[in-house]
Amino acid sequence: MKIAFVLIPEKGHVNPYIGPAQALADLGHEVVVAAPGDIGEQMARAGLEFRGDLIPPAAGDRVTRGHELVELIQDAGRLDGWIEQLLLEGLDQQIPLIRDWLERERAAVVVIDPLYYAAAIAAQQCGLPWASVSNSLNPVLPADLDSALLRTVRRLAARRAELFCGYGFAPAFNGCDVLSPYLTIAFATEALVGAPPAGVILAGPSFPLRDRGDEVALRPLPEDRPVVYASFGSQIYHWPELFEKLLEAGRRVDAHLVFSMGDLADDVRWAGATAYHYAPQLAILRRASVFVTHGGANSVMEAAACGVPMLLSPMCNDQFHQACFVERAGIGCVENLVHATVDRIAGRLRYLLSDAGVRTATARIAESYRTDGARNSAALIARLRAP
Repeated sequence: MKIAFVLIPEKGHVNPYIGPAQALADLGHEVVVAAPGDIGEQMARAGLEFRGDLIPPAAGDRVTRGHELVELIQDAGRLDGWIEQLLLEGLDQQIPLIRDWLERERAAVVVIDPLYYAAAIAAQQCGLPWASVSNSLNPVLPADLDSALLRTVRRLAARRAELFCGYGFAPAFNGCDVLSPYLTIAFATEALVGAPPAGVILAGPSFPLRDRGDEVALRPLPEDRPVVYASFGSQIYHWPELFEKLLEAGRRVDAHLVFSMGDLADDVRWAGATAYHYAPQLAILRRASVFVTHGGANSVMEAAACGVPMLLSPMCNDQFHQACFVERAGIGCVENLVHATVDRIAGRLRYLLSDAGVRTATARIAESYRTDGARNSAALIARLRAP
């Protein structure tokens, strides 16, 4: 059976799908991947087939990373418009491209990033069963949760419904995610998020079965001190003032700091820390004592599976949702690092390094995360058949 993955070409929207795609290939299925951006090199390294049919002929002007994105997310109005553009702009152009590609490939099943609405509509138009496989915790958000992102989504709800209805389609949503009438999967366990809503399956965490395709070598880490790893993701990494405070706070608790920081890594001010442009996160988390993170869904999933307590500083969007689940589960604490003093940060690190209750909670969640979400998801996807 040919199974087509239609993804958004950013690390957080690609990496959790690698494991399920590899698992489906191991089951004997033909797997093809497409995205409106070139992720072909990573897919090839991961042993997957990439198709460039959806790549636009010229790059757009959408801000996607670095200091420009950090500035954007701190402006509520600009961020609101950025989300609207991501979710709803250009669908009329994208839908026929995806539909034509699915027909050329003769796909039998489609796996979509649930923020990629055009892919859901195209699969529905083709009469193909499609799985909404979430790279966030959107499918399991409780109804009483509030955030700036959810307020934006509520503002857009009428326009979104009208757009889908224009294609003869009225699916359900949770948060930003479009839910599939065939299969909706979240990469989590009840130990972290509680019982899922009806129609949502918790598959467990998703990790690659082999190379993910973007690995870098792990540098030596000290054995005689705790390791504090800090990363604000592959898009909103440009926070030099936060890394400066973390470096000083780490010295005060006698910890070795490891930073994933994009183009900031070349600066000499990080002497004494281990600074990566793009870090081997899973390998580091297996050694880390504390993870300082923006609360991205993949980062939280990986830290939870590795049993690493988190100091979360959510910056935007669904990061606040992950932070709620982490705090509720007792496996981390939330702090606005932009405003926090070095003393405050050092105190938070001491707490996470030493508190027995946090350690017990992280071990409990890590135990629940020992299930193989990649293979679990693949088995569910492989059962889908055309109506």
